[in-house]
Amino acid sequence: MRTRIFTRVLAVGVVATLAAGCSGGGEPPNSNGGGSSNDGLSSNVRLEDDTQAGTPKPGGRLRVMIRLDANELDPHRMSETSAFVINEQIYESLVQSYRGEIKPAIAESWEQSADGTSLTFKLRDNAFFHSGRKVTAADVKYSIERIKDPATRAPRARSYEGITSVEARDERTVEMKLAKPNAAILTLLSTAASSVVDRTVAEAPGGLNGSVDGGSGPFKIASRVTGQAIKLDKHDKYWEQGVPYLDGMDFTFNPDDNARAAAIRSGTVDFLWRPAPEFIDALKRDEKLKWYGGSGSLSLHVRLNTSKAPYDNVKVRQAIYLALDRQEILNVANSGFGTPLNAGYLPPDRFGALTEPIYNKPDIEKAKSLLAEAGFPNGFEAKLMVIATSAFQVRSAEVEQQQLAKIGIKVTIESVESTIADSRTKSGDFDMYQSGFGLTYDPDERFSASFLKGGGLNYGNWTDPEYENLIVQARSELDKDKRAALYQQAEKILAERGPVAMTFLNADFDVVQKDVMGYQGDPTPTYRFYRNIWLDR
Repeated sequence: MRTRIFTRVLAVGVVATLAAGCSGGGEPPNSNGGGSSNDGLSSNVRLEDDTQAGTPKPGGRLRVMIRLDANELDPHRMSETSAFVINEQIYESLVQSYRGEIKPAIAESWEQSADGTSLTFKLRDNAFFHSGRKVTAADVKYSIERIKDPATRAPRARSYEGITSVEARDERTVEMKLAKPNAAILTLLSTAASSVVDRTVAEAPGGLNGSVDGGSGPFKIASRVTGQAIKLDKHDKYWEQGVPYLDGMDFTFNPDDNARAAAIRSGTVDFLWRPAPEFIDALKRDEKLKWYGGSGSLSLHVRLNTSKAPYDNVKVRQAIYLALDRQEILNVANSGFGTPLNAGYLPPDRFGALTEPIYNKPDIEKAKSLLAEAGFPNGFEAKLMVIATSAFQVRSAEVEQQQLAKIGIKVTIESVESTIADSRTKSGDFDMYQSGFGLTYDPDERFSASFLKGGGLNYGNWTDPEYENLIVQARSELDKDKRAALYQQAEKILAERGPVAMTFLNADFDVVQKDVMGYQGDPTPTYRFYRNIWLDR
């Protein structure tokens, strides 16, 4: 017996309060062309364009500026947020998620067995790769198996471990078997990390990180100059009729915060993705521009390398966590735009989060006492690695350096290029690392990749059997409230003895020219709504 899963369902445990909001930083008048607040949200949060008038106009190219290029564009191997932004225009998954709602994508419909251990997807007949080849069930099978293959080194592979088999029953029918029911499976399969890829491109020289992509999404790679620009052209055989409206998207990269702000003000670019926090107020007041955002999707943290002393000592980690003033870090590093994270990874308004803080104001005396108990009554010397071109993270590191000095930890900041940081974290060559995690559609995706044994983003290889048991159990718990309770238990463990000191959730903003229309933001987060953007020119 099978139960029908409708093609518009609410993902279990995915929907979060969309407005994480902004605290501090000052708020300009609501008069900059972005329109009034929507969905009952604060006027400091705008998720979509309510100034749009008339029928969308096809044509034109959208010029988008991002801070850094992605080191890895293979959708199964990527980990940087910029890679997700770009790849969600290029690649498609079986299903897609929009504000927590699961919708059709390559699969036009699906069914689930009564016991929850089998999913059958019916693929649409008009989905084509950019190579011109039709997307088939064999491609879906290849893609999921590629993610699960250890040789791929997919950072999120552990989230897929409950998938026991994928079979192509015919050209348009895929059957997926699960070891046990999985509450996160549909949201997992909606992510860009679950992209269905063109095998012929993936196995060709250069693979999926070159100047040719293996996607079937609304845009395809036209050209790529690593570190400088990526040009995307419209995919003429995209399955959704009339979409995309744009002829193409031109991504450029610039780590200079001043230069990026100047580019949107001068009209050199149409879309400034996440301007530096010190420019947000001025850009929001600029009558020539529109702004969207105000909710957060990036959790900042200090990662401790628990594979080496003294960070393998839980008392040392707890001393560091107690010494940090998260509100001060937020104020200095991000101009107050965001929310302090005084517990685990999840901000307090998200599904599965702790609502009460584990850490309040810094407790310097208790932190010193814990260091003494751990054998470091006079503290110790440490190195804190940070990506040099990320100004707000450098500021975070500088504040953390000053705060840790109060308990005798003498921190030297190591500013490195992003490629070096990527290499060193993966090889375990660091003491502490100032970094950030993008929020994921479902908590399981982040928890499995970043904190479980063998997780591709578990730098330092922290392990905790109790934590792992909770995460694995939550994955197959279909009762939403029970699942939330399991995550809350896991979050408490993460906060009290985990490998990261969470600091703050930033507040994201996008700034666009007045004639950029159709913005429909999703802080879940996803960037697939870019296909609906059009230019009124």
